[in-house]
Amino acid sequence: MKTHTAMDEVKRCLGNIERFDDQVNAFITVLSDTALEEAQRADEDYERGGGQGLLAGVPISVKDCIDVAGFRCTNGSLFFQDHVPEKDALIVQRLRRAGAVIVGKTNLHEFAYGSTTQNPHYGPTRNPWDLTRIPSGSSGGAGASLAADMCVGAVGSDTGGSVRTPAAINGVSGLRPSMGSIPMTGSFTRICPAIDTVGPLGKSVDIVARMFGVMAGYDDDDLYSVRHSWDDALSQMTDGIAGLRIGVPRRFFFEDLASGIAEAVEEAATQMIELGAVITEIELEGADSAQQAVMPMVWADAYEYHRERAEGNPELFGQDVLDRILLGQDVSGRDYAAALRARERWNRVIDRALQEVDVILTPTTPRAAPLIESSTDMLATTHHLTRFTYLFSWAGLPGLSIPCGFTADGLPIGMLLNGRPYEEGALFRIGSIYQAGTDWHQRRPPLLSEGA
Repeated sequence: MKTHTAMDEVKRCLGNIERFDDQVNAFITVLSDTALEEAQRADEDYERGGGQGLLAGVPISVKDCIDVAGFRCTNGSLFFQDHVPEKDALIVQRLRRAGAVIVGKTNLHEFAYGSTTQNPHYGPTRNPWDLTRIPSGSSGGAGASLAADMCVGAVGSDTGGSVRTPAAINGVSGLRPSMGSIPMTGSFTRICPAIDTVGPLGKSVDIVARMFGVMAGYDDDDLYSVRHSWDDALSQMTDGIAGLRIGVPRRFFFEDLASGIAEAVEEAATQMIELGAVITEIELEGADSAQQAVMPMVWADAYEYHRERAEGNPELFGQDVLDRILLGQDVSGRDYAAALRARERWNRVIDRALQEVDVILTPTTPRAAPLIESSTDMLATTHHLTRFTYLFSWAGLPGLSIPCGFTADGLPIGMLLNGRPYEEGALFRIGSIYQAGTDWHQRRPPLLSEGA
């Protein structure tokens, strides 16, 4: 007999939003009334013998660059402060069909173009583990909403790390899916189309896997959508990882790390060996220079997309985002072509490595959550926090960030599992069995205890 209802769960999450969001500022818009109506329908459906969707009654937040019908979608900007879409983004439609309850629209770095989520228009989002620190970004509100127990799943977007770094910084799990696997129709993430995607975050790998299973699938209206059929990853999550080959590139990826990061990821690797995986040290030649060589591609694409806004109404942008957009103003065709060639060379390095191993394991970020006061240089903070994640974006790989420890200051640490394109299932298997034997993902920020 069902004792814990969708209404119970939604009320719990909405209660946490009411208690903590004045401090965290994870949400731009809270959908309390419609969320309660959806929860009631979910419970009624269950009582009638339905309610068997993968996400039946699960409270989910949606980043405010993804359309939810009838509610404004600001993109974290003043340009779209009054924009109200008439229909749900395709992924929101799919989530609803699976029974998900949408509890609100989360704060983000303006136009999803930065890693601090210190939004000048809708206020800064703060990290629930330490309110003096950033939640990373650009899906900072998504990560913070999960860490503060305001939802169970969240939808973010990721170009260079905007799902993975907030997942790591906030102590939750998050997936950048294979490029083209989740449709972007109804999503305003427009930075670099070749690597822009949306992706799920969750309190556990299980929720992330369920969300991916619901959201993935071809969409003919999305030019970058890919026709592909996935194995039933959920049914394979308990298969174990015996014999799975995991490559660890220690050069560059384990250098210049804050205290505790390397130790936590190395300990996770040791636990994977105990679970039957085979750990191999690998070399990813050129990792230290690849990001800078390819970045002109991002700068040019972002400038072209925002050119009319940047030239016509620059005063409506936050200064940090405007400065970053203008980096693309003078990128030449020659620069862009060189960046494309650099990307191809780097992707060949990754492809060769994934012929030898099944998964590549690195830290997600080189440090835990930075202080707000030390993150005023957004460009520098973004470059540093995405130092590892951008490199795997170029190759279109799926990447799953999972909590694997805490610093001496009590801040979450994330590890990043990078797989071959369309092999999300292998990442879910590793993550699921790892979380079955650890409790990093179950720990709660002190804020929640103080507010109890």
